[in-house]
Formats: sequence, C-alpha cells, structure tokens
Amino acid sequence: MTVKRRAIHEVEEIVGSCPIYKKGDKIVIDSQYPVEVINLKESKAVCMRIFDNAWSMPIFQTGSDKLLAYLTAGVGECRIACSMPGKPYTKCGYVIFRITSENLE
Repeated sequence: MTVKRRAIHEVEEIVGSCPIYKKGDKIVIDSQYPVEVINLKESKAVCMRIFDNAWSMPIFQTGSDKLLAYLTAGVGECRIACSMPGKPYTKCGYVIFRITSENLE
C-alpha cells in the first residue's frame, strides 16, 4: 500500500527531564489506508504516553482538514504535551510535541 498522509510528531521542548527523547526527535505516523502505522525507520523510540493525546489521530480521517485547520489555527501545525506531570509528582518532566501533517499524494 502507498502512504497518502503522514503526521510528524517532533519534540519541540522538554520541561524537566525525559529519559527517552531529546529536542528534535521525531515520531512519524503514516496512513496506510485503512490503518495508521508508526514508521519505524524514521521514528525515534515511541513512548506510549504520546497516545494519551489520541485526538491527534483524526488528522488522517476523511474530512479532517477542517479539524486540522481548527487545531492548527491555519498555520499547519499544532502542539500536544505528554501526560507526565513532572516534579513534584514524578521524577520526569513532560515533552511538548509539534505535530505537522503532510499530504504525500
């Protein structure tokens, strides 16, 4: 199957510390209709906490351009943060991801 759309989650900022990521690391998710898959060749390790923000997945759905435009305020990108609260609640901080979408057709 060919990849039609891609969502790129790039680490933009780390507040506190993260044992997995550094600034600039990416997770690439490709749409291979009818499913979305993590592109393991282009992605850094995948922390499961990124999926706490599963609302980012509608980027791939038909008619999602309106949702993406709303989330990105018309600039083509949006931000999410992992759910790790940081100190004093955990030893880690949290990671802010910048999500961009690409059409590959």
